[in-house]
Amino acid sequence: MFELKVPPTVVDKGLIEFFKGWRWYTDQYSPVCINFAPCAFIAPYAATLFASYALWLREEKGCEVHIKADASTVAGRYLSDCGLLELLDEGKFPSAQDRPDRIVKLTRISASSQIPRFSSSVMSILQIEDDELAGAVQYSLIELLRNVVQHSASKGGGLAMAHYYPTTGLVEVCVADVGMGVKATINEAYPEIDTDLRALKLATLPHVSRTFKAGGYTSMSDNAGLGLFFIKQIASLSGGSFFLGSRKGLVDIWGDPHGQQHKTYVNARQNGWPGTFAYLQLRRETIPEFDGILTVCRRLAAEAQKYPAELALDFIQGIPDLGDEHDELVIVTVKVFEEDVEEAARIRDEDILPSMSAGSMVVIDFEDVRFATQSFVHALMYKVIRDGQQLGSTLSIANCSRSTREAVMAVAAYAKVGEEH
Repeated sequence: MFELKVPPTVVDKGLIEFFKGWRWYTDQYSPVCINFAPCAFIAPYAATLFASYALWLREEKGCEVHIKADASTVAGRYLSDCGLLELLDEGKFPSAQDRPDRIVKLTRISASSQIPRFSSSVMSILQIEDDELAGAVQYSLIELLRNVVQHSASKGGGLAMAHYYPTTGLVEVCVADVGMGVKATINEAYPEIDTDLRALKLATLPHVSRTFKAGGYTSMSDNAGLGLFFIKQIASLSGGSFFLGSRKGLVDIWGDPHGQQHKTYVNARQNGWPGTFAYLQLRRETIPEFDGILTVCRRLAAEAQKYPAELALDFIQGIPDLGDEHDELVIVTVKVFEEDVEEAARIRDEDILPSMSAGSMVVIDFEDVRFATQSFVHALMYKVIRDGQQLGSTLSIANCSRSTREAVMAVAAYAKVGEEH
């Protein structure tokens, strides 16, 4: 029997390292034992992934799958509470104690008609007292499930669960499928997207959908391609977090207390997740009025139709971890030529634009640059923003201070004015 031993702990804060290092075997093994016995604690996202993986092994690979769990551990109890053991016909542990946590068990979603009923059930079970938090959770859940049904092409649909911790006000929503992945979906309209990370970069922009050709999202209907964009905005504007992973790529998006969005990209060292998963975390104490968040999202979406370049600017924290794909990443270290306008123009023309045209991911790194003048940013980026092709999928701007970010946005604003004239 082939055995997969789950790590001793799989916690929320360990998601990125788990994603990078864990190998999901897709070879033909049978029987397979997924051994949770060594695991003392498991987070909702990991329970969702392992459940989805086990179902895929059984139903699509034809494998005999067994689950081994220890009823005396926190992880073992959670596998029962979240419905994993029941879903896989592995029995159920008796509940050790009454906890205030409210859990919506792992549930299959394979058709659009199931989404409204499931969403209502989730909200009924979670009983979130805060109306603003409840609105954000329900809206995001519906959009995530709609993405699974419309885009995953997974025979078994997707799995979803939710967990609310009333004492802390934290809600976690997990959705996973073992389907075609984001890149394959995006490629139907954007065949030039050649990596999982580039696909994730593009998928979280407003008005990007497999239905529309590249560059066409300035004239499509209002609601096309807005689902993932709205979810990442809800997370960041409310001080929450949103993870989106597909194949070897993962994007981690979160908001600070000021509603400023932060983002990192990661490439898996192993094979990543063989489908797509999303993990949303929202907190009662940090979410403002939900209607106000939606108003901001719709305003940004409307601006993106008219001025796509400005909204396509991708501000990130740190340099993307591409694993073994370093040859696809071009890093421009601004500190080396800080405020040298002539050198900035040369690097723009000789390094940045050619690399973007060749399809490489380019990161302009402002690490240790406290501020940048408008003239310097203009020399470095005006032509990139105005003329750069596939701006959203190829270019990222890293480690900006608040003032530098404002300078970049100002250049983007008058770059779009230049286009109009």
